Amino acid sequence: MYKLKKLSSGLRILTVPVEHTGVFTMLVLVGTGSKYETKKINGISHFLEHMFFKGTRQRPEPGAVNRALDSVGAQYNAFTSKEVTGYWVKAARQHFDLGLDIVSDILTEPLLSNDEIEKERGVILQELRMRNDDPISRANILLEDILWGDQPAGWWIIGSEKNIKSFKREDFINYFDEQYVAKNTLIVLGGAYPKNAEEKIKKAFAKLKSGNPHSKKKTIDRQTQIKVLAEKKQNEASNLIVGFRGHSMHDPRRYAEDLMGVILGGNSSSRLYMEIREKRGLAYYVRAGATRYADSGHFDISAGVPHGKIAVVLKIIADEIRRIKKNGVTKLELESAKEYIRGNTKIELEDSSALTSFFGEQALFYPKILTPDDYLKKIGHIGTKEIQTMAQTLFVSKSANLVVVGASKNSSALKKIFEKI
Repeated sequence: MYKLKKLSSGLRILTVPVEHTGVFTMLVLVGTGSKYETKKINGISHFLEHMFFKGTRQRPEPGAVNRALDSVGAQYNAFTSKEVTGYWVKAARQHFDLGLDIVSDILTEPLLSNDEIEKERGVILQELRMRNDDPISRANILLEDILWGDQPAGWWIIGSEKNIKSFKREDFINYFDEQYVAKNTLIVLGGAYPKNAEEKIKKAFAKLKSGNPHSKKKTIDRQTQIKVLAEKKQNEASNLIVGFRGHSMHDPRRYAEDLMGVILGGNSSSRLYMEIREKRGLAYYVRAGATRYADSGHFDISAGVPHGKIAVVLKIIADEIRRIKKNGVTKLELESAKEYIRGNTKIELEDSSALTSFFGEQALFYPKILTPDDYLKKIGHIGTKEIQTMAQTLFVSKSANLVVVGASKNSSALKKIFEKI
């Protein structure tokens, strides 16, 4: 189903062919992100991601990259996370050569001009302010802040306003030279593409530098008591997150954690969705699930609720946590959650973009690639006892973290709700 090849330069090419489609997705993943930064350059991974689209030696005019891709109806974007930065293009098969030319061009010969850096600086400052204004985004940022504090795992991906204003062209060049090397790059190609696509990719990315990228610091992951952070904000509703220190992406308990997330708040028939939204009408959205990194993770329950109902909703969440710890889940709930994951996974992976992301993450972070079928088999082997054990070890008071963005609340009173879960 897939083929992974490592070149002498260290560059890896992963191909995942799909029949009955006329579309390809090319995803380039670079093993770098905000966890690879120092405090002084925090935010540079994200800023540099923006700069790759602002002119190359082959396409020096601002907007040329966008126009070329727009002219063939391609979809394209990029993203920066804490542990990986990605660039992708999705287009009709006949435009493969154009897509490859542009993606390889921006990642091997970016201009990084001073004029464009100054322009984009303003754009990123607006992005930072926009994310701060969005209460859901703000709550998620604050959660990882109180989880991990002043270390790379706890820093904001976009960086501080001070850092964004201070970056110079030399900073971008140095970071680009250090991290954007062949050994640190994975190219994932999924969907329909030419038979000689692998050779074309090898040639197009031959200009990638050699060298060893610097590694990230190990996350210090410990907690001895409940943490609460309540931030007053003039919103129409309050957004809350209850987060517990969870498991890394390498922990075998992640499969039970995925199933528990579905049962608690993963869909519109989940326990918390039914209790908080359907029965009581206290929230528009209710969610539960895990966020995982290479050496840490967290499991969260979140909701947007009326200002005056924060304590009520938190008590419902605490009661449900106690219930699942004491009684576990039913066989019917578990089988329903498994079927939900099976069906949702198959539907998502019909899209070549999701397919390249799935295989790309496996190749980048895991010693062995799990196919979708492999993953679903792991899910299928989980029993009710494993879910209950998961709940009992995960949901402990000393590892609870509560973030509220909206109404001003007494932190001590909120903390008491989770003292005896």
